[in-house]
Amino acid sequence: MKLDLHMHSTSSDGELDPAELMRFARHQRGLDLVALTDHDTLGGLQAASDEAEKVGLRFVNGIEISSLWAGRCIHIVGLQIDRENETLARLAGGISAQRSARAVKIAEKLESLGFPNLYGKALKYARNPAIISRMHFAQALTSEGHVEHLQQAFDKYLGDGMPAFVPTLWPALADAVSAIRGAGGVAVLAHPGRYRLTEQWQFDGLMADFQQAGGQAIEVVSGSQSAQYTGICLAAAERFGFYASSGSDFHSRQGKRPLPGAQGEMPAGVKSVLELLKL
Repeated sequence: MKLDLHMHSTSSDGELDPAELMRFARHQRGLDLVALTDHDTLGGLQAASDEAEKVGLRFVNGIEISSLWAGRCIHIVGLQIDRENETLARLAGGISAQRSARAVKIAEKLESLGFPNLYGKALKYARNPAIISRMHFAQALTSEGHVEHLQQAFDKYLGDGMPAFVPTLWPALADAVSAIRGAGGVAVLAHPGRYRLTEQWQFDGLMADFQQAGGQAIEVVSGSQSAQYTGICLAAAERFGFYASSGSDFHSRQGKRPLPGAQGEMPAGVKSVLELLKL
């Protein structure tokens, strides 16, 4: 089965709208099973689900929630959630409001760095103006010729600790996990290799706290972390009893991350998150 359990649409910061993404995943990428996991919104799930059914694609309702752990933004993917759950919807709505406030501050920092008027330009890329993200600013910086590609925008300006980075008080990791579990979903730690946890005790601390909060799976294979992390994440999954998930973290066909389903093969014999999803 060819799958991708981490993808984004225009409902957050992806290039394709939910229906287009389902058609692309099925017809151009040949996928059998996908999840739509937009940042902090449930808005695209109905359209994606409807289109997935039309094209013969098995679909999982998902979300990616921004959370805070040890002063870092940690992303928690929720799979097979109830998209009508009011508690999860309220949490996502609150995070979206924080994203909007953060966007104004990012624009101010970029202006101080010599890049004026980027808020309006970033907003043009945000098909959902309630979810304006760093990716939209990266697109604006790229289109204006300030950087060569999207990843460079993060590496030089927008990434954690970079000159235009704006820290935000996201909900605690445990609260994000609780909201996902309360909505009937499976809580998955997204791309563990992306958080720059350079010391083993930091990495193990995140895993232990995620486990204690009720986390159930981690992305062993991710298009948002280097391939060398597959083995590291597999070992962590085995040590902490997590199920293994896999996703491209697809946003754009012009990005440097892999296309849907191209994130790499799951190692043989792993305890797959599909067992929890009963798929």
